[in-house]
Amino acid sequence: MGWIKDAKASSMAADALAAWTEGAPVFTPIINMPGFKVGTSGRIRDWEMMVGAILEVGWQLHTWAVCSDAQGRPQAQPLFVRPR
Repeated sequence: MGWIKDAKASSMAADALAAWTEGAPVFTPIINMPGFKVGTSGRIRDWEMMVGAILEVGWQLHTWAVCSDAQGRPQAQPLFVRPR
């Protein structure tokens, strides 16, 4: 399953880079809960990889919210801003 995580992070990085290049003042992705069970520590490695990919583009995490999608699954809604 390692390639799936890499594909998700690569896709998120491409979206973050597109927003950065377009001059967007903020980047607001929606990050869905992965379809497999979360580790015993509660870490969501997919989210870590995707957020890390966004940070590598240059965005800074400003705020973070988690809600549920239409099926009741957790969904992150982070807000990234350009560094000042």
